[in-house]
Amino acid sequence: MAINTIWDFITRPIAKTIDDVPWCAEAISPEWLTAVLCGGVKDARVVSVEIRGGDQGSSVRRQLKAEYNQPGRDARLPENLFCKTTPTVLTRLATGLSAAGEARFYRQMRPELKIEAPICYHSGWDRKTGRSVHLFDDLITNKAAKFCRWNSTISRPQAEQIIDTLAEVHGQYYGTPRFSSDLKWILTFEDFFRAGERVGLHQCHEQAMVKAEAVIPADITRRRAEIWPATMKALALHNKTTPTLIHSDVHLGNWYVTGEGRMGLCDWQCIGTGHWARDVSYALSATLAIEDRRAWERDLLTRYLERMREKCGLDVSFGEAWNLYRQQTFLALMMWTPTLVHTRTTPDMQPEEMSLEMIKRITAAMSDLESLDSFS
Repeated sequence: MAINTIWDFITRPIAKTIDDVPWCAEAISPEWLTAVLCGGVKDARVVSVEIRGGDQGSSVRRQLKAEYNQPGRDARLPENLFCKTTPTVLTRLATGLSAAGEARFYRQMRPELKIEAPICYHSGWDRKTGRSVHLFDDLITNKAAKFCRWNSTISRPQAEQIIDTLAEVHGQYYGTPRFSSDLKWILTFEDFFRAGERVGLHQCHEQAMVKAEAVIPADITRRRAEIWPATMKALALHNKTTPTLIHSDVHLGNWYVTGEGRMGLCDWQCIGTGHWARDVSYALSATLAIEDRRAWERDLLTRYLERMREKCGLDVSFGEAWNLYRQQTFLALMMWTPTLVHTRTTPDMQPEEMSLEMIKRITAAMSDLESLDSFS
């Protein structure tokens, strides 16, 4: 992979056919966009493409502006686009097989879900080189969307939309036999977690707990040595109960608000099969301000259980669900301590202020919920 990445930087190949996987946004040509966007419209073609602003984390993200000839304009083909690519060794290592999984999600599962989520026009992944590309609708331009940041405030109605989105996803796939047929390509959450463990997740977590001590409640810091064993117990739950599809990374930064006020969920590269409580615990502890989470979490969990009962017949008492919710906070934390202190093979995926805020919120929830005592 490293050799292929170096070769890309030296030769700077341009993608021109539908089988090509652009190594970076600058490699996207009008010919390539014509191949992936104009196939259903006679004589339509892209005549130019402009690269606009963006950012980077586990992938490099850029806005694109496509200009069409008259048949393309008449067909109202998408002009404002957004792409994710993996031009560096670290982004290719960080994305890995998840690029293929995200592509399959958008192609196979996104049409089945009645949620606000990006439209993906094309995805590509090359196992040999590690290149990947996802081409989306530009939500900022086309839907006046605003992506949440570390200091964004989520209102009570927005929190209810978050819960409803999770219930729609979880309810659609709860206990489906498709996980052993056309959806068998989806990793289990345990497989996802173990992959991180093999590259040093535990060590990164322990170092981050020291680095972030100033934002962590004192009672959690005193019992820091108990967190990893509790995490293993929380992980074991995912193989003991009815699985569903989980997003796995429902932190604040992966939600957006459209101009019409709808909450949307993006970045589906970490999907897996696992327990529904993982997403619910993670979402409420990470997206809500601490005081709001304390005030709303019981009502929001009740709302989730009602939606799931309607959608898929989930039959679980509030008391049992509440304990599961407490226990899964550990797995939420394990998404952020290794983000604050990451391995040498992982890029900087989030600003430090975002990582510290997520750790602050999740450990506050662990303290409030007495999560370290939830397995006794």
